[in-house]
Amino acid sequence: MEHREEEELRSLVRRELEARDRLHSERTDDLRARRESGGFFEDRRRIIEEEIEAFYREKGYRRYENEDGEVEWLSDEELRDREGQLPVDMEELAVEQRRVRNRFVFILLLAFCGAVLLFVLMRDRTGSLQIVCNIPGATVHLNGSPTEFVTDCRMDHLPAGPVLVSVSKYGYLPDGPAARRVNVSGGQTEVVVLKLKPHTMDSLGRSK
Repeated sequence: MEHREEEELRSLVRRELEARDRLHSERTDDLRARRESGGFFEDRRRIIEEEIEAFYREKGYRRYENEDGEVEWLSDEELRDREGQLPVDMEELAVEQRRVRNRFVFILLLAFCGAVLLFVLMRDRTGSLQIVCNIPGATVHLNGSPTEFVTDCRMDHLPAGPVLVSVSKYGYLPDGPAARRVNVSGGQTEVVVLKLKPHTMDSLGRSK
């Protein structure tokens, strides 16, 4: 090979290498720019998703998004089975809601019946007294102890059973029996009539 031909060959090889180097540099710069902008990863994800979808579709699978938002690839039979479960689940949900509602109504009914029963029992175990006196404002005594009630008055929610009733007022004495024994009956009202008279003295200072 002559010297001139050798130089031309060497020059041609250098130009080819330089062209390849420029192309490699351009690709490297483009890849770096795409990575910095995020496009590289987006393209990578897009390509992966496209390949996954193409693979499963070639196999005859269909795309299905479950209740958690996840994508599944199912056969037609599996897809029909999944879609057929939805009405069953809804029906089970409706049945459970009816059970809860019925249970709640039953509890309310029991509470109402309990309250009524308690009211009846309490009513049967307590009674009332209607205290009537010819002197208004007399203090009512039960079993010898004064109460906050004054005549005429009504005393409710008294325990059933016998009770000793009397009245007193300053300047008055009992006119007749000092007290009356009354049997308080559950759910009933007993009327007790008591009398007082003015306390007067004779010439000797004795009560009369």
